[in-house]
Amino acid sequence: MSAALLELRDLRRSVRLPSGDDLHILRGVDLRVESGDHVAIVGRSGSGKTTLLNLLGLIDRQSSGDLLFDGTDVSQLGERRRARMRGASIGFVFQQFNLLDGRTALENVMMPLMYGTAAQFWRRERLAREMLDRVGLADRAEQLPSRLSGGEQQRVAVARALVRRPRLILADEPTGALDVTTGEAVMALLDEIARDSAAALVTITHDLQVAALSRRSFLLDAGTLHDVGATGAGEALAATGGIRAGRRAVGTRDAGPGPSADEPTAAPQQAGTEARR
Repeated sequence: MSAALLELRDLRRSVRLPSGDDLHILRGVDLRVESGDHVAIVGRSGSGKTTLLNLLGLIDRQSSGDLLFDGTDVSQLGERRRARMRGASIGFVFQQFNLLDGRTALENVMMPLMYGTAAQFWRRERLAREMLDRVGLADRAEQLPSRLSGGEQQRVAVARALVRRPRLILADEPTGALDVTTGEAVMALLDEIARDSAAALVTITHDLQVAALSRRSFLLDAGTLHDVGATGAGEALAATGGIRAGRRAVGTRDAGPGPSADEPTAAPQQAGTEARR
């Protein structure tokens, strides 16, 4: 069997509480993701999705277990090597866009290229414009985020995540701040670009509609990952509670609609950290 792009073996993450007790967030996660794969990881709030995302993105380190990226055990790498690997090979798409308010769409997309290869640096404007054109925003390149709709801001965020042609795309609730129609369009765009570039796409969500767009779905519950396949995922996921069917959370209060696809939005706030308790 050839090496997977991403492989997790008995991955565990615990944190020490002020009381001195250990909080076990991940209790032995196994996952194998191939190049070109599209995987959805679904779980209720507090299930450890953000913790897992941070491990996949080489932002945090596991307490034990193995995490291999393209056959390399990243736990053996120093912080500088991990940072270079993260910048060159992993793209992040966040729920709240996280665009720089005072920078145009073009400047936001150019930003990762400032830390890329020499060729990427010198061609940064051309590469950024090409990616904006790819997501259908060539005519909005000079606009500030405050002059863009929610859907347009998320497409800028997608362009920024993909401009360095990452091999792994991590999407953290990418449709959470969008209405249903715009969210579906953004997910279709992400899937299309990932497929065309043979990148792996891992979507972290608690939205069943988003999970249904993936080729494989997993449930993160009680610190472990359960393969629920590509069909019949709804029953398995909704049974845990707090999983959204469409844009409404089962057993939770509706947070209200996200920004309209047709209305410019105010500058977004930074995405919050998922509660782990």
